Amino acid sequence: MANMTTIIVIPARMAAIRLPNKPLAIIGGKPMVIRVAEQAKKAGIGRVLIACDGPEIYGVAKDYGYDAVITSPDLTSGTDRVFASLGDLVSSFNCIINLQGDMPLIDPEVIIKTHECFRNHAYCDIVTAVAKIHQESDFHNPSVVKAIVAEPSGRALYFTRSPCPSGGIENGYKHIGIYAYRPKSLRRFVSLPPSPLEKSEKLEQLRAMEDGMSIVTAVVRHYPISVDTADDLELARRSCQAQS
Repeated sequence: MANMTTIIVIPARMAAIRLPNKPLAIIGGKPMVIRVAEQAKKAGIGRVLIACDGPEIYGVAKDYGYDAVITSPDLTSGTDRVFASLGDLVSSFNCIINLQGDMPLIDPEVIIKTHECFRNHAYCDIVTAVAKIHQESDFHNPSVVKAIVAEPSGRALYFTRSPCPSGGIENGYKHIGIYAYRPKSLRRFVSLPPSPLEKSEKLEQLRAMEDGMSIVTAVVRHYPISVDTADDLELARRSCQAQS
């Protein structure tokens, strides 16, 4: 895969339940989705595309010089939006990265490490990123998705919002919202109906696992701020200001 062709797609929609219009929330003078796109561009591993649900985000992306595609607002998951944005071009890429649009301060190194892990694990369907849990509050917070990882292989066994594994945070990992797909794996995923565990946990990656798809994790050092609430947004703004 020395000549691997990679694209980073950032799915973004205006109708987020907990924080409506959040892709356009201003952080450090720029819309959040643009902050994410800038970090993706800094990774330097491939083209960056914003997959949005309407003209508002599309217009902002174009104003800042980023490629964008308008997809149906009725799509149920970010991965469905990624697939729809590429259409017949899905097979043109060796690696398709789904980077969630609510991590405005994600370290480009997280994206790079995920890509490297993908290159080094030709047998797996999907690669995603995780970071060690260091705070007890995160371990018990249902908003923090926990990854159960087999060591040393890095193979993901399960994802959950519950405190897990039962031994405590020593073996706990936070999941980070980035996925690297092979074209055939992405096609397979979007062809599947939402699964029972996916509906129960509200975690789309479980759809893939319930169908027998393999997921390998890239362990990274830093867990980025994920903006889901107004409090998260204020934290991201403070962090951005501190970095400037």
